[in-house]
Amino acid sequence: MLKKLGVVCLCLALAPIASAAELPTEFDPNSKYRLDYSDLNMVLKGSVLDMGPSTHKRAKRPRRGTASRVSFANPLPSRLEGNRVMFDRFEPDQVNFLADMRDDLLAIPAQIPIEKLRRNEQLAYWYNLHNAIVLAKVAEEYPITRLGPFFDEEDENAFYRQKLFDLNGTIISLEDIQDHVAENWNDPRVIYGFYMGAVGTPNVRNTAYTGRSVMEQLNDNAVDFVNSVRGTQVWKKKELRISSYYKRMAAQFPDFERDVMDHVRKYAKPAFLRKMEQVDRVSAEIEDWNIADLYNGHMGQAGTTGPGNTRDALGLDVITALPNHVVELLRYRDEKNAKQKRKGVVEVEEVDTSR
Repeated sequence: MLKKLGVVCLCLALAPIASAAELPTEFDPNSKYRLDYSDLNMVLKGSVLDMGPSTHKRAKRPRRGTASRVSFANPLPSRLEGNRVMFDRFEPDQVNFLADMRDDLLAIPAQIPIEKLRRNEQLAYWYNLHNAIVLAKVAEEYPITRLGPFFDEEDENAFYRQKLFDLNGTIISLEDIQDHVAENWNDPRVIYGFYMGAVGTPNVRNTAYTGRSVMEQLNDNAVDFVNSVRGTQVWKKKELRISSYYKRMAAQFPDFERDVMDHVRKYAKPAFLRKMEQVDRVSAEIEDWNIADLYNGHMGQAGTTGPGNTRDALGLDVITALPNHVVELLRYRDEKNAKQKRKGVVEVEEVDTSR
């Protein structure tokens, strides 16, 4: 996972370093090292379904299937948003591969001290390590519907607080990684790099973070989250409702309401910015801890469509023999992408100016 001048190092031996409270903060601005995330890229490209940008419109409540009075869909207004990881496709060998990949990332400091990396290279490493840990955990627990208990701030025994991971002799938790980034990068965009598996948290990308592009990747995630129902909603023209995730990352917003408002305005698209013109208060109350997969953790349930695949009048795939909530999610994606393609077609006519 390490490249220097085109040479790949494969040694991953462990050696002791500082305590978890003292994760490395120094960096080398002239470093020639960069980390290679080929395995993580392979996993992400093969398992992440890109849902496209949010329309910033609240989803209607899901309909129940004809064969059941029970709906297995995520019932929240944000339920159609955010990229999805197809955990349902993972076989046991692939789940084991995720755990091995996580361990390889943990072992990187044995190859080269983190301090010998450039600052952005360090940041990309912390995200990829954090996100590989979460991917491995969710894949191990799948099928599961709600991930809130894994990240419960009020539970001292929540998964993200458990010191389970050996970083070259230092036993760390997901919380250690999050706190380290929040404390050492004074830029609100850094909150958008942590994949936490749920719809209401920052988007999972289909490529790993890299030192060269990490800030651009974070910027994309910031725009995506700010302009989504799971991130922000204007309520009765006066109130800006925001995700509780912002409260969780309050270290980046010292004067919370003012700083969050400024941050949202900075990344808001023009139509949303206009909606915010009369906003004068902020409340952090949006949450969606439903898993960001295709099935909402419920596979093979009643209320599916009939067998076979067809296309509708617009040429969109009508996916059948799947639970209704999966069909709805995929159709929403198809319709949104088709609409965006139609809007993206511009006919240019050459005008004769000689007359």
